[in-house]
Amino acid sequence: MRSSDLACRQSWRRRHLFQHPRWNGVDFLEVSDEQRYLCVHFFGSIPEGIGVANVRIEGGRRIRDLRVLRVEIDRSGDPDQDDCLRITLDRIGDYSTYRLCFVERVTAQEGAAYRPFPGLDPRYACLDFRFRLDCAADQDCRVQPDCPPAFAPAPEIDYLAKDYASLRQMMLDRMALTMPGWQERHVPDLGVTLVELLAYTADYLSYYQDAVATEAYLDTARQRISVRRHVRLIDYRMHEGCNARAFVTLDTDSDIGPLLLVDCYFITGFAALEAEQGRVLPHELLAKYPPQAYDVFEPVAAGGAEGIRARAAHSTMHFYTWGDTECCLSRGATRASLIDGPQWSDDEAAPDAGRVLDLHAGDVLIFEEVKGATTGAPADADPARRHAVLLTSVTPALDQLFRQPVLEIEWAAGDALPFSLCLSARLPAQYDCARIADITVARGNVVLVDHGRRAPPDPLGPVLVRTELGECACEGSVIETSSVPQPFRPRLKHRALTYRVPFQPSASAQAMLAQDPRQALPDLALAQRQAGAADAGWQARYDLLASGVGERHFVVEMDDERNAHLRFGDGELGRQPAAGAVFDTRYRVGGGAAGNVGRDAITYMVYRPGLIDGAALMVRNPLPAQGGVEPEPLAEVKLFAPGAFRKQRLRAVTAADYAELAQQNASIQRAAADLSWTGSWYEARVAVDPLGVETLVQPLREEIEAALQPYRRIGHDLAVVQARYVPISLTLHICVLAHYTRGEVRARLQQVLGNRQLPNGERGLFHPDRLSFGDGLHLSRIVAAAAGVEGVERVKVLRLQRLDVPDDPLAATPQLDPAIAEGTLALGPTEIAQLDNDPDFPENGALTLILGGGR
Repeated sequence: MRSSDLACRQSWRRRHLFQHPRWNGVDFLEVSDEQRYLCVHFFGSIPEGIGVANVRIEGGRRIRDLRVLRVEIDRSGDPDQDDCLRITLDRIGDYSTYRLCFVERVTAQEGAAYRPFPGLDPRYACLDFRFRLDCAADQDCRVQPDCPPAFAPAPEIDYLAKDYASLRQMMLDRMALTMPGWQERHVPDLGVTLVELLAYTADYLSYYQDAVATEAYLDTARQRISVRRHVRLIDYRMHEGCNARAFVTLDTDSDIGPLLLVDCYFITGFAALEAEQGRVLPHELLAKYPPQAYDVFEPVAAGGAEGIRARAAHSTMHFYTWGDTECCLSRGATRASLIDGPQWSDDEAAPDAGRVLDLHAGDVLIFEEVKGATTGAPADADPARRHAVLLTSVTPALDQLFRQPVLEIEWAAGDALPFSLCLSARLPAQYDCARIADITVARGNVVLVDHGRRAPPDPLGPVLVRTELGECACEGSVIETSSVPQPFRPRLKHRALTYRVPFQPSASAQAMLAQDPRQALPDLALAQRQAGAADAGWQARYDLLASGVGERHFVVEMDDERNAHLRFGDGELGRQPAAGAVFDTRYRVGGGAAGNVGRDAITYMVYRPGLIDGAALMVRNPLPAQGGVEPEPLAEVKLFAPGAFRKQRLRAVTAADYAELAQQNASIQRAAADLSWTGSWYEARVAVDPLGVETLVQPLREEIEAALQPYRRIGHDLAVVQARYVPISLTLHICVLAHYTRGEVRARLQQVLGNRQLPNGERGLFHPDRLSFGDGLHLSRIVAAAAGVEGVERVKVLRLQRLDVPDDPLAATPQLDPAIAEGTLALGPTEIAQLDNDPDFPENGALTLILGGGR
């Protein structure tokens, strides 16, 4: 009996041999610790009559011809354990595989031929075993049967054949080799037609392979989606542009609203609309005009507002000058007064009953010059002198002297006037020296809008289903069959999807208009419908790297034709859409630089439900729209992306790192830092120079510390301190021209060399925002600033030194200041010069002016 080379993964025959009434076989054997004894177990009871002559052991590489010394039955004595046949050998074997067989009888005449012991199954009369195991203890030493597939020789492939002609010729050459009897080469032949179809398909696949290889690298990628994914791996956000925003004012003669935001939108005017009645149009009217003729601006839900409300009193509001004339709001102003109703008579008991203004903190006003300051004509008004402000405080007040209700308003510091606004003036002699008022007015009823046209309904889906089969159980059955959703990659029907920055509460009106295109997301809302019921919405994200398993997020990828491709999660990064799901879409198209329309370009309001009765409404945007940006070109992305990660500092190791990270706070002008050894570790001391002030308030200190903590190096302590201000003593001798008064020149010098903002908007030489860390005081700058004052003939610096360094009391005669001799008063890297020239605080710096000449 020879061993079989048959290898099977399932041993069905063993199951039939267990407790079979006629047939038996070897189940397994155990090798004793001494490796001299073998304990053999059978499927049934131990066959009777097995002796030494019936046991045969073959195999071995180094130790061969093992002899059996004794065969006996080893009774277990436990009904739960089987007895075994104990075989004693003359010696132990090596590490190779041996074969134990139970034969009928082994004789010298039979040689290698033998027959199984009577009653034993021929397939299980022998057993392979080892005396020693050469595999590790944590491995399964069982040899798995392997049935390798049949080997098929690979055909010879000409890799130089890449186009249609070469592929067609290669196939014809192959056919001539395999089918020499077929020699037809005419085009109408069916065989030639099949060859050409295969060559065409192969040509397409060859191009596809080349395209995939091209898109695999940033330098060679040509498709926008491929470049976007490549640069995201190096933390670069390629933007798809951004739409523009604008402020629209509503001028009405009666109160309107509230009108739902979803029912209104605004458009730019064009010639054909001039024939229409009014500035409020029904939505159906625009169907007869081409969409390319106008731009659409949708209202933005600013401050949680869901509707538009317009009050007649807010259309034009007048500034109150408290009875004075020839007034103006100076540059940098952040407060003003508005007339709030008519004057009341002395016998009126409740003057507040006549108030007409209903302004609140968070409202936006636009200041607009409506008359020329020198002519009083509306046509001479400067359209550039318009400014939007966000109100932060509204306080009713009363002018008891003139019996006038007043509304005191304040706006954000970020909206401080960039220029002065004339409120009232006196015209020159050619205009009869008349006094005019209301040169500048305030416009209310302001609506924030952004560019983008709403697209028609475009449902997506359904999500297709793929059936997955489980593993096989018993014959003819499957453990589990499941239906799973296929990857869902839909594409929107309409091109040029609008990208916008989601609106966040802003601290100023200017911040409401500002948008970072790299933070812009598609203006696309998805609502999933399943089994006829509306499901929760899905939110757009730039990527799914931070999306959880069940979060309803998706990504929009724009191709080169501005088609929007949607990509959903896979169940690990973002939720995977359910099988059969259908999505309802709501999105807008348009955007980019086309939305940056000029002032007074948005002139119509479109009301979807119809017309608005009882109001003569005028629509306009006093300020131009801004923020519209075109998609980032691929050439710029490939140029800037590889080095962009170096621009963003992600750790603080050196002192310069701490200073650079601290300066990212917009409330400080500059920061400086140094690392000092405390005896046990280093402490990073960050000195801060606040913007516009000289005092570091505690909230700002805590804000900077919290921002620096994530970047702090382990082992560094962190301390944010106020900058060290160095008081300066400056003495100048000024020679005044003969025809100028010394008092007038002194006042001008104190302004130019002061620490305040000048009437023309410039800052004094020692203004806190003009001095920063380590900025030494140069003699030439001081002399140039003083000599530039009208009426100054000559300037001489007599004293320039620090006040925190006392004079030497042992010096016999005053010494010339070193700063004057060197031309510069040097300061340390964490020091800032200070010259407030405040008589109440002389320790903060002093300016002494000695004037001669003049009159």
